[in-house]
Amino acid sequence: MDPRIDKLINAFQQKGWVLKGSVDTSSDWWFSDIIQLRSTWRPVGKEIYLTLLTDPMIRDKKTVWSIGISSNTPQNRQHQFIDQIALNDIHHTDLVSFIENINKIVLV
Repeated sequence: MDPRIDKLINAFQQKGWVLKGSVDTSSDWWFSDIIQLRSTWRPVGKEIYLTLLTDPMIRDKKTVWSIGISSNTPQNRQHQFIDQIALNDIHHTDLVSFIENINKIVLV
């Protein structure tokens, strides 16, 4: 896995989430994987999904360009994510604040 994705998952784990694994290994062109995380903080058991979105200009390689965060499994490419982060922005983003904002929305 790309180290930037690992960095994002590690940041979530430091803020009360545990990695459950891949949810979908579909061959649909618009994502390469959906990763499930489960809350260990109150309310325990809430789930979020990190959808590894692929570059629509490079469909044959499934090059991940962005990660969409949602509280349910996306069913199509028009899914409305809680938030998104570009893969290239992970190193430049304050992940603590980013995840705290996600937690404020999801852990209510």
